[in-house]
Amino acid sequence: MQRVLVAHAGEMEELGVPSARTAALPDVFDRLVAQNTASRSPERRCLEGLRPRVADWCAELAAVGVSDSLDHSDLQDARLFVREPGGFTFFDWGDAAVSHPFCSLLVSARRAGELHGHDVLPRLRDAYLEPWTGGGRTAAQLRRAVSLAWRLSALGRACSWGRLFPAASGGAAAEGAVERVRWLMALRDDPPL
Repeated sequence: MQRVLVAHAGEMEELGVPSARTAALPDVFDRLVAQNTASRSPERRCLEGLRPRVADWCAELAAVGVSDSLDHSDLQDARLFVREPGGFTFFDWGDAAVSHPFCSLLVSARRAGELHGHDVLPRLRDAYLEPWTGGGRTAAQLRRAVSLAWRLSALGRACSWGRLFPAASGGAAAEGAVERVRWLMALRDDPPL
């Protein structure tokens, strides 16, 4: 589905799907840090220090040559209906964005690891990457792209918390602000793949 939708990324944005394109992710990061009201000074300094690395990761990911497409951003077993054997309906597109397609792996792989053990992650990654091979890209480049997208998908998760809880004062809105900071800080974590 993501490969087919590459050609329709602009149309999806025109329909209102949020844009978080790979080339624009450094600007998304800047906006998230600037709007951040829940972080303490050490966290803010840490995030500001990450800015050059975020830009480098985005440039490296874009250089792999996989175009932006639809990123569900919360794809897991609790987000699909099985209509019939081999027939699925995906739902709950509230976190979706037009971004690097490999960002979709974060939630799916984490959930698969919880259910089946983390040993399944390399096989899951390689099965996901198989349709993306070709075009002069090596398996090593695609695997590196997954690692970069895994890390950068934290920005999409932070954005979705911001869309869900846009105001940062009191109750659920304050919880949303804390979650945005938590996801931003996750940029520091080394991906498991």
